[in-house]
Amino acid sequence: MRRILTALVVLAVALPCMAGWIFDGAPSEWEGIPEELQTDEYTFPVFVLELGGNWTDFELKASTNNFDGMVYFIMSSASNAVADDGDVWTYFTDDYVADVRKWWRAAVATWIGGQLADPVNSEVEYVYVFPSHDCAVDWRTWMSRDNEKLVWSYTRFDGVGFEMNATGTKTHWNPVQPIAWVKARTTP
Repeated sequence: MRRILTALVVLAVALPCMAGWIFDGAPSEWEGIPEELQTDEYTFPVFVLELGGNWTDFELKASTNNFDGMVYFIMSSASNAVADDGDVWTYFTDDYVADVRKWWRAAVATWIGGQLADPVNSEVEYVYVFPSHDCAVDWRTWMSRDNEKLVWSYTRFDGVGFEMNATGTKTHWNPVQPIAWVKARTTP
């Protein structure tokens, strides 16, 4: 038992990170925890939004108080080119181009339907959405996979109008959660 305790003391003294040092030998700024361990590296949420049929575009919103207020808002269409995220990446495929497997990155705040090879016949079944850190509300205050209050909803848009409920009296919204949180956004 005495040898084990001695070995543990020697190990604790020998490890610089235990004494408040980062692996490169520089002192830590945050109570002995290395800086690279202080923040979550997986800070980009990834969404797959189901569109399909006539729906080529969407509006995506996030809230930390169940929509009493919002922390995030984007709209992919040009007719309402207002967004809280100036660098959101949205990818789609186009079934009327030479290579139908290719991912196309939509221009920000530009109608996806107008970016298709055949705007009448092409169908955008799904889009991948990668929000950025260029948000109106500082992303560090809410955009985290550990934020239990963070909820997202989206609605579909066809270039003319939003998806509506059965009576046409309210916009139809769909709850959605990130399928993943990543270190960096996909760049095909």
